[in-house]
Amino acid sequence: MSDYKIKDLEQILTKNINAHTDIAFVAGDLGVAGSFDSKNKFDLLNAINASIFKASNDNTTIMTQTMSFQICNTNTPFERYTPSNLGAFGNFLLNTPNSVRSLHPFASYTALGKNAQICNTSTPHAYGIASPYHNMLEFDKILMISIGMRPNLTCSLIHHVEFVMNVPYRYIKEFYHPIKINDEITYKNFYLQVLYEPYRKLTRDENVKIFKYFTQVYKQSVREFNLGKSAVFVYDYKAFYKACVELFSKDIYAWMKQEPQEKPYRI
Repeated sequence: MSDYKIKDLEQILTKNINAHTDIAFVAGDLGVAGSFDSKNKFDLLNAINASIFKASNDNTTIMTQTMSFQICNTNTPFERYTPSNLGAFGNFLLNTPNSVRSLHPFASYTALGKNAQICNTSTPHAYGIASPYHNMLEFDKILMISIGMRPNLTCSLIHHVEFVMNVPYRYIKEFYHPIKINDEITYKNFYLQVLYEPYRKLTRDENVKIFKYFTQVYKQSVREFNLGKSAVFVYDYKAFYKACVELFSKDIYAWMKQEPQEKPYRI
């Protein structure tokens, strides 16, 4: 017996999406919700896209992260269809006809729909100006849809905030990595903001502080809908970005559990 029916997820999506929804950012782990009423995983994956497009009259663009950190620090060329290490939906979307994937070899994003060109960027930086998140935030109505995982565990937008706010506990690292375009392999410089060594094993609060600010101070709600063994969480992603910028302007160490005592970047 299945834990939920595909139509249960379809109903959740159509309840939250409408023609005014510019971007639907989908994240999470579908497996956490348990089994569904089909032996074909593509029935579920197709239902996500179909439900969003139907509810919005094709006005909504679907976006997700398609990271491929498995090729970081290797000589494996990144190409358009390099598998993502972040699960079924990302790999499904990047292989869907007419989807657009950004060209960062480790931290790419993929979009499908009316404004999929938000991911048509070749900036060597994962975040910041001209990045997929920067382009996404040019729109007004952006929904984050976290399936199977609590929202504080899927909000990668925080790393864009860290870049924009120039947090001191990260630095920009350069990677010289091969990329394959039109069957031609070339090496290019790419950049990621990485933690200073003392913080890589630091205990974090998993964004609890940030979401507390978002819901209690910024007065935004995170809607929760039961789905099988887990739930779907939906909230305003642009409002979340604004709340994060506001919080980081008050506490630049908001991503950390507490301000670190050791600061290798301090002069």
